[in-house]
Amino acid sequence: MKRTIVALVLLFASLFAVPVKAQTRILVGAGGTYAWDNHSAGATFGLEIPFLKHYELDLKDTLSPFETKVALGGGYANLAAAGGHIWLTNHFGVNGSVERTNYAVTAVSKVGDYAFGGITYRTVALGSPSRFSFDYIRQFNNGVTPNGVETSHLQGFSFTIENRLGCTGPFCIRLENKNTFGQVWTQGNQNCDGSIGPDTCGPRGRAFGGGFTGTIYLEFPRHRETENSQF
Repeated sequence: MKRTIVALVLLFASLFAVPVKAQTRILVGAGGTYAWDNHSAGATFGLEIPFLKHYELDLKDTLSPFETKVALGGGYANLAAAGGHIWLTNHFGVNGSVERTNYAVTAVSKVGDYAFGGITYRTVALGSPSRFSFDYIRQFNNGVTPNGVETSHLQGFSFTIENRLGCTGPFCIRLENKNTFGQVWTQGNQNCDGSIGPDTCGPRGRAFGGGFTGTIYLEFPRHRETENSQF
């Protein structure tokens, strides 16, 4: 995933050198996540690259050196994401992205792949340039990992609010709030729950839950002529 992100950045920078130089938004932020009774905190680095008027490429990577899983211990995690928007009108667009997450804590390590897709509405709300995104989430590449851990088969929805709160000096300040709700399959006993063999002890159970991620960013360079307009 990281190699893919680097390749996409180089490709778009070479093909659209002038627009990218003028419009690219670089994001550096810090935040935390609470999801399904798990906690993490770390730093996020991102690029937003508008091009050809109706399109936008979005790339992000979040490194969380503080990751805790209930009953599994603590460790670290990383999330790499690549996606974008197609703006159908001045305010409405469709979005899509893929994410790869991996973590290593005391008791286990795990990798997950997720697809997001939905709609985004952008406007200026109460003087603050804002985006509102509604997305469907589905985990893919499901199965038993080489270390014997079954994926959770997440399906759910997310609602994200992004606000540019203001600008000072060479940068602007952005706030992102992401709320997620969905269903996962509980881990169960892999030897008899049907994950890797005959269903002799009962199927895996379902669990419903959600999470919240809050991140504050420094956005630069500061585009003074459009800093108070929708982005």
